Amino acid sequence: MNAGAAHNSPGAGMPSVITAADATRMSLNSSLISANLAAYTILVLAAFQWLLIFVSHCVLQRRYVRRRPFVDRPTDDYPGVTIIRPVKGVDHGMQRTLESSFLQEYPGPVEILFAVEDPDDLAIEVISNIIARYPKVQARVLIGKDNVGINPKVNNMLKAFDQAQNDLLWICDSNVYTDPGTLRRSADLLLDNKRLGVIHHVVFSESPTSFAGMLDNAFLVTNHCRMYLAINAFGIASCLMGKSNLYYKSALDNVGGIASFGQYLAEDNMIGQALWHSGWSHTMTGDLARQPADIGSFSEYCSRRIRWVRTRKYNVTFATFYEPLTESILLGSLTSWALGHIFGLSIVATFTTFMSCWFALDMVFFYRINHESPPSWLWFVLSWLCREALALPLWVVAITGDTVVWRGQRFQFHLNGTVQVL
Repeated sequence: MNAGAAHNSPGAGMPSVITAADATRMSLNSSLISANLAAYTILVLAAFQWLLIFVSHCVLQRRYVRRRPFVDRPTDDYPGVTIIRPVKGVDHGMQRTLESSFLQEYPGPVEILFAVEDPDDLAIEVISNIIARYPKVQARVLIGKDNVGINPKVNNMLKAFDQAQNDLLWICDSNVYTDPGTLRRSADLLLDNKRLGVIHHVVFSESPTSFAGMLDNAFLVTNHCRMYLAINAFGIASCLMGKSNLYYKSALDNVGGIASFGQYLAEDNMIGQALWHSGWSHTMTGDLARQPADIGSFSEYCSRRIRWVRTRKYNVTFATFYEPLTESILLGSLTSWALGHIFGLSIVATFTTFMSCWFALDMVFFYRINHESPPSWLWFVLSWLCREALALPLWVVAITGDTVVWRGQRFQFHLNGTVQVL
């Protein structure tokens, strides 16, 4: 048969017919490729999370187990520091937490300013008694409230910022206890690095008085603390909480001043970002911002976790949506499926091993950063398990809403991170 005949043959050039079996086979191949891609992606994310856990333990060993000693330098080198303590009401263990500011082993001049809104606040008596016991310490109570935005903490602190006699400020919440060497170690870091503009201390929960407090304790001293250390170790962006921060008033004035952050509920995060983007780097000492785990009810615990997530959703959006993949149960479930899909491993056995390793490392982390065991290992383990189980449901509730309740007021978030009072 010649070429022309072949060209003119019936059916020549017609597309081949795809049978139902072929279509099914192609669909299965496509599904398998998608499943493989999903499985490998999950394993990459899991490996990244385990890397963060490894980094956090390295930071723990270098900074908190082997805490930096004081630098031997002349006393005159240490700048004056103003400690600002915003206070509202009487917190659990307040005398101990506030008194820790008077016990700082700092060679330079120190001024302590207590900012209180209400002249009838019962905390004023507690503060006055502490001041009376330390007559050589320059300390004052400032009473009154400014109104520069919706953030009650900023409104309360503004008068202290205006009256501070020193450029270096230490903002420390009223329920935070710090070790006596915290201020000196922080100042040593600032003196060693002139581009260092923010010193912050990781929050550590202690002395829970209820099961809700144990849940908060389990969250703060494991997942939160671990991720906080790991993220800050990479130093690619600002990541700080406003429980205990040191920075220069002049640097803050150059980015708008404290009053300009009154429109945000998460003023600590926005201040950190503003200073970071203006060229001031951040770091931490090996000290803890210890706060009592004084949450009284389960609903209060849930409300606090929801408020934290909703606040972060509008300030650090990507990190907030990524957050479920930093939790053990979800990541462990996905990893177990991925390893079962690719390597045929038992999902149940893999998940059990995953959770056991995660739990063991969390227990090691808690023991090493706290330098002692919890009062009851049994209750701590139970609270850890409940905290892990609640993490995803609370995140789902938080991510689907845009209002929070804080200090008796309801706020609604806008997309730019600002809020309004409802």
